[in-house]
Amino acid sequence: MSFKKNNYVVVKQAVSKELTCFLFDYISLKRNVVQKLYEANYTPPNLYILGHWNDPQVPNTYCHYSDIAFEILLKKLKPIVEKKTNKKLNESYSYFRFYKKNDKLKKHTDRQECEFSITLNLGGDTWPIYLENKKIILKAGDMLIYKGNILKHWRNKFIGEKCAQVFLHYISSELKFDGRESLGMPPTDINNKYKSIFNTD
Repeated sequence: MSFKKNNYVVVKQAVSKELTCFLFDYISLKRNVVQKLYEANYTPPNLYILGHWNDPQVPNTYCHYSDIAFEILLKKLKPIVEKKTNKKLNESYSYFRFYKKNDKLKKHTDRQECEFSITLNLGGDTWPIYLENKKIILKAGDMLIYKGNILKHWRNKFIGEKCAQVFLHYISSELKFDGRESLGMPPTDINNKYKSIFNTD
């Protein structure tokens, strides 16, 4: 399969079984801890620190923009993405979701900062992603590299119980870090002030 021809390619076992298991458990435990803090009426100074359930694209599902662990993964996997796309790229940002039963991802394209995107399956129940009516099933450790700002993509209603996916975004222009000072920093608005609640695409 050629990325140049199709604007996407699947990389099998791009991440080891051991690392995917670790990252799945990391997200799962973090979600549980943050949920307990919220239930105890702990109000964080900034939702960026802990993650949130306020993503309008998939409501009431735990997600996190620029978690440090995944910002490092964003950097580490860049050489593979550059080789597969034959492009020199800059890191944009990372984002993960811990999906639950009945979640659904509406058909959409991403903003320009997601020019070259990865969805990496970290584990849980199988949940296909669709690219322009092409059904793609990823096993834990597999990643899909695709032109997120061109190809319409979506997921139908999730009939499983849980599924962890991380999204890693890259851009071919000189713009990098999604307008932030560096990797790991929270998102910014047009005035370069940090946001506590945000959209990702």
